[in-house]
Amino acid sequence: MPSDLTALASRTVVAAASTDDASADEWETAKRGVAGLFGRGDEKRELLAEQRLDETRDQLQAASGQELKQARADLEAVWQTRLGDLLEEHPDAAGALRRLVRQVKAELPDSERKPWHDALQPIPTIIGWYRANAFAGILLAAGFVVLKGYVLARGDIATALGILQYAGLVTVVTAGLLSSLPILAAAMLAYTVSRMTWPLLVRVGRAWRIVRVGRASRILGPEPPDLPGQLLMVTLGAFVLAAFFTPWAYLALAMLIGLVIGILQARGVHNLAARLVYAMFTSVAAVAVILNLYTVWVPHEVVHFRPGTLPAHTVPKDAQVGYVLSEDNGWITMLTSGTRRIVRYPDADVTTQRVCERYPQRGDLWSEVREGATLWDEVTSHAHYLHPALNQNCPY
Repeated sequence: MPSDLTALASRTVVAAASTDDASADEWETAKRGVAGLFGRGDEKRELLAEQRLDETRDQLQAASGQELKQARADLEAVWQTRLGDLLEEHPDAAGALRRLVRQVKAELPDSERKPWHDALQPIPTIIGWYRANAFAGILLAAGFVVLKGYVLARGDIATALGILQYAGLVTVVTAGLLSSLPILAAAMLAYTVSRMTWPLLVRVGRAWRIVRVGRASRILGPEPPDLPGQLLMVTLGAFVLAAFFTPWAYLALAMLIGLVIGILQARGVHNLAARLVYAMFTSVAAVAVILNLYTVWVPHEVVHFRPGTLPAHTVPKDAQVGYVLSEDNGWITMLTSGTRRIVRYPDADVTTQRVCERYPQRGDLWSEVREGATLWDEVTSHAHYLHPALNQNCPY
């Protein structure tokens, strides 16, 4: 049916216009083919069609997020009308249009993967930026690792260099980047929650008005925006990651930030008050990121030594609690907890060592935040089979 063909063709044209590369084959094919159909040998009409197609692409490239989704819907409707008028005036163009749609769709990226590509935003965009700016990406990653080492050493350059020396460059870089997972999980959770807020608000408001007014839903305005299942799954995945790796206070903060930003975007609030709210939440998020830099990538360990090994002023006399950086060449190297200084002792003087955990005091909110208790820790605090290290508290 012509209406089905024009609907499919309009979606294909908009999809081709949404590609990132202006010289992409799918866009050039769509632009040249559609302009030829409208021109039908008339150069002026063909140039006019090309101009309209370029305007369509410019609108799509300038939009993002919910605005992009709305722009795609609006432009699909526009091109469906234009193509419908074309087929009404020239029914013989249907075959050429159908062949053009098949050709463009064959060149477009996998349409089945696109919903996941959109749901996983902004990760694909960030990866694409890193690919296009490899040197800048390397500098950013190196800067993060250097900053983390500096923070872990409490601002002492010698200690920071010692961590690098004893743990090894590869270990520090890899572990430093992996230790940013709590930050990334919280950021992804906040982002996905903000993207879900708008369609959820519309759907809840629509359902409430139907119940309250008691009339047909058609009088209540347009259909609410779709809530893709992929986005729900990505949000759930981000929540699970944050529950395991992100301190629960930061998890709650991320969800609150995402909710507030989503509400502001849904309401189209762009005044000074909205900017102040954005600035406030951005500041809080920045503080959370800075505090998370203090997290070391290895667990606490309590190491007991033979009597007389530790300095006389050490309390307790026979043990150190800290992070073991290396155990090689007959030496054990540790970064002590609290003071964050590097100490080295002969392996022969070590009697026992075991992993331990520093648990926050129950009811002490600041202690729980400082010690980094996750939601998983809170839920499984009384389940030994889920949290096997529960009773391995650091004694000092």
